[in-house]
Amino acid sequence: MNIEPLENILKIYNDKNKVLFYYLPEKTIEKIKEYKFVNDLDILFLNDKISVVCKKSGIFFKSGNIIKITKDYIMIKSTRNINLNKKDFYFFKYEKSNKSSRNNKKFYEELLKSLS
Repeated sequence: MNIEPLENILKIYNDKNKVLFYYLPEKTIEKIKEYKFVNDLDILFLNDKISVVCKKSGIFFKSGNIIKITKDYIMIKSTRNINLNKKDFYFFKYEKSNKSSRNNKKFYEELLKSLS
């Protein structure tokens, strides 16, 4: 049985990032404060830096870079490779402040969309 305490609250609000930062434990927030919640997992790409929080407990689980994305799982490289079920975790993406790499990334994202 999957219990997700914040599921109903998240359905109500548009700004899910703000809601999660309000309800998650302080220890978790300290570790993900530089990250933004990813509502649509289709915007994640290989080598994106993410942090993962357990939906059941709200406790920080791991941070790492994405090395594989499948229909049901995301694999990250942390101290070792970890396979994460998309249904069991909240994913937070690290937003880089380097404008040139952000522009390059946007270009490649748009290119990928246009090719699919």
